Amino acid sequence: LATVLGHDMAGRFCLSVLAAEGIDVSACRICPDWTTPVTVSVTHAGDRRMFTHQKPAPVTTDELLAGTAYPRAALVDLGQLHAGEGADWTRAAAAAGTAVIADIGFDETGRWDRGVLAELSVCTAFLPNAVEACGLTRRDSARSAARALAERVPVIVVTDGLSGAWAVDSGSGEEVHAQAVPVAPESVIDATGAGDVFDAAFTWASLAGWPLAQRLDLACLVSSLAVRGLTGSMGCPGWAEIAAWWRGLGDSADDQSMRRRFGFLDGLDQDARAVAPAPTAIGWDL
Repeated sequence: LATVLGHDMAGRFCLSVLAAEGIDVSACRICPDWTTPVTVSVTHAGDRRMFTHQKPAPVTTDELLAGTAYPRAALVDLGQLHAGEGADWTRAAAAAGTAVIADIGFDETGRWDRGVLAELSVCTAFLPNAVEACGLTRRDSARSAARALAERVPVIVVTDGLSGAWAVDSGSGEEVHAQAVPVAPESVIDATGAGDVFDAAFTWASLAGWPLAQRLDLACLVSSLAVRGLTGSMGCPGWAEIAAWWRGLGDSADDQSMRRRFGFLDGLDQDARAVAPAPTAIGWDL
């Protein structure tokens, strides 16, 4: 992970948790005189809004990534890329074979500048949600937006909440729809970060060489499991949680349907690392 952290309690906590998870934090920059940004997620009337306290980062994206080895994959923000943050590094990484996987944040202005789509020329995949995809394409459905964006990027995935997700591989023409994995309303604790968890799972499965349908199913599963815990990071399921879910499926018709859909997980919980070498990826954010 390449990011900037302050030498304060929040920064030290984040760094220790990342290191404990086995994340390579050697590209992170610790700035003693800078305060680590803190975001508060507030829910009200069925919606959510985030408030962030931060000061401008003392290190630019290009400075942060200077000298960083090109990984197998890089998770980037399309808006930041369009603003020039890390653009040179990303283009060089893409040329070197890095799979550049992009997401994008919500545009509070409602303008949805289509100019950002030009950056998809260096991307391997783009993973917006339905609101973002429809705003950028001026389409009225996740499926229609996915088809439109498939003309610009090799793989497009549009997530659509309880309606699941649509994916199109523009090279093969394959189109896949994955239904959302049901979560009992009383089990939902915190949906913060579910989209980031989706991106991480899809990236892992892509590097592992899984078929498009399985990549989409895994991402839908882990993002649904993530909402059962507090915060997007602490609630993110690992292989142990995925295995527990798989083993916990019963004999009901719904559970049997899940068994058929996720049959590719059978045995995977024994040792996920035996299925494919541990993929490496880098995400950068300021």
